Amino acid sequence: MYDLSSAQRHVVERVDRLTKEKLALRAAQYDRDGANPVENWKDLWREGFLAGVVPAAHGGLGLDMATYIAVIRTIAKGCANTAMTMHMHSTVLRFVDALGSEAQKRRYFGAAVNEGTLFASWGSEPAVSLSRTFLVETTVRRHPQGWLVEGTKHFCTMALAAGYHMVWCAVDGEADMAKGLLLVLVPATTPGLETDGKWNTLGMRATVSPSVTLRGCVVGEDGALGQPGAGIQVGVVESFGLGYAAIYLGIAEAALDFAADYAKKRIVRPENIPVAHDPAVQRHVGELRAHLDAALLVLAEAATEWAAADMVTRGLLANKAKYLATEVGLLVTSRVIQIVGGRGAYKDYLVERAFRDLRTATLMPPTVDRMLEAIGKSALGIETAMFRLGAGPQGA
Repeated sequence: MYDLSSAQRHVVERVDRLTKEKLALRAAQYDRDGANPVENWKDLWREGFLAGVVPAAHGGLGLDMATYIAVIRTIAKGCANTAMTMHMHSTVLRFVDALGSEAQKRRYFGAAVNEGTLFASWGSEPAVSLSRTFLVETTVRRHPQGWLVEGTKHFCTMALAAGYHMVWCAVDGEADMAKGLLLVLVPATTPGLETDGKWNTLGMRATVSPSVTLRGCVVGEDGALGQPGAGIQVGVVESFGLGYAAIYLGIAEAALDFAADYAKKRIVRPENIPVAHDPAVQRHVGELRAHLDAALLVLAEAATEWAAADMVTRGLLANKAKYLATEVGLLVTSRVIQIVGGRGAYKDYLVERAFRDLRTATLMPPTVDRMLEAIGKSALGIETAMFRLGAGPQGA
């Protein structure tokens, strides 16, 4: 908790207790079952954290970015899947805050605050990559009752659990996302939502993210957030990457803490001393701790500077934090299994789940190549956003 005030620390300490006493205890079972972390969501709602980014005027905690990032990272130490789903939910609420009318804010913030309603974000599609160019093929058009949404989405986190799904759409098939991207909140009860529920993956199993088809889904007028093109221009999409970085580092911290504790308790014969006294183990742990601390400092700096940063700067801050968190997280979760030894491969051990979750979670866009490209452009004085906006085959 770098440079947090006493009030900010109090919030993080609250979620740390909740994570250790409840959320973390269910993580292995959710992973084994590939089931949504429903009880964890309920606990987070009862403690106010599901409304963490909702402004205080609407009944939420109104967390600043530095506190929010510390909260997400803390939850990830205990249950990465709970942290990831909460982060996606929270980012949708940021879009509501940035783009919604007062009536929409009362409706959607009220659902989160008073009912613990979850909000999901569905952007990925089978034929479109978000890794380099932001382009969607799911369409939305006017309908006598509001809006008509049709298309297919992949990796639909919380597809069987969220109350609302923020679907990334192109108005009337417009290929230029600067003009046509529209975010539409589709209620889970909307006729025409279809999924086979298939989700059997290496890691992040409790995020339950199957593919979903939307056929003739009619949404009310207040389902659309802002004007076409606005969703990518308000400095919110970049916060996805910043939160991912926090989750990756939280997973890695938990894995390294486990390995260090294991090394202190594991006695080897014939020396009858803990593994922690082995110089090779000390060097491994020292190297990983140094990498983690460096990545955490970059993350903390990004979160602290977030509020005052413009959209382009936020993209750079998120790219740097996510890139380092990706590389460090993969290094740490891989190496700690070596430190623990053969037992590290057992599913009874936290490091095995951490390795799988981190490897899966780091596939979230933007990719390492795109992040490095954007960071390099900034260093060379070339301004660039976190994502390129799609503009059809010629501009993709």
